[in-house]
Amino acid sequence: MPGELFQRPTSVILCGSQGPLLDWVVFALASRAPGGYFWTDVRLEGQPADTIGPLGRRAIPEDHLSVLSPQELTTNDALANAAITGGLRPEERLSEIERVSDFLRLPSHTQALIAAQRTSGAPAVLVLSNAQRLAALYPPTTISPVLRAMVAADVSVVLVFADAPPRARVEFDNVWHLDSAELSRWRDAVLRIEKANTRPPLTAGKGVPLRDLPAVAETLQGVTDPRPAAGR
Repeated sequence: MPGELFQRPTSVILCGSQGPLLDWVVFALASRAPGGYFWTDVRLEGQPADTIGPLGRRAIPEDHLSVLSPQELTTNDALANAAITGGLRPEERLSEIERVSDFLRLPSHTQALIAAQRTSGAPAVLVLSNAQRLAALYPPTTISPVLRAMVAADVSVVLVFADAPPRARVEFDNVWHLDSAELSRWRDAVLRIEKANTRPPLTAGKGVPLRDLPAVAETLQGVTDPRPAAGR
């Protein structure tokens, strides 16, 4: 499933109340993406990582990880405006101006990641965990240009939103909701698909138990019950 989901640039938002479980679901998919992945965790100053999540368990290699404050992920509006007024020729098409403007407005960290992750194969996956901590900095009208710029730059973006679903979620290609469940009870959790641009079982209007998603089930089984199965 990760290979199909991330074969082309796309955008995904996963919403729910249990942050560690959300993170593990996304980790299970992103870590198997054919183009590789990079994980950015939005964290307030002095706030520790959740001890039972992928960061607390040190599942994410250091060279795949950034931990940033919300202020480090603000948009570069001044840079984009300066480039538009001073660096683009009048004869350039409006679509090209918009494309450049959208990209330059991305946070500097995001621009650097895109430059570093570009490959000739499948797109890299850029994960943004605890994205709810950026909600105040990104009004709904800003989401579409951000997603458009990232997908146009040939990367996939996945947001982990551990809060009530935001109104701007409709701008994503794929919108998922994870019914509340503790990490230890992941087999009872159901991934509800509100919107999708991928093949079954992740079909819009469907509910898929996590235990029926092989990549996710394999990861969560290892996290919650790392002991060898009986008879091995």
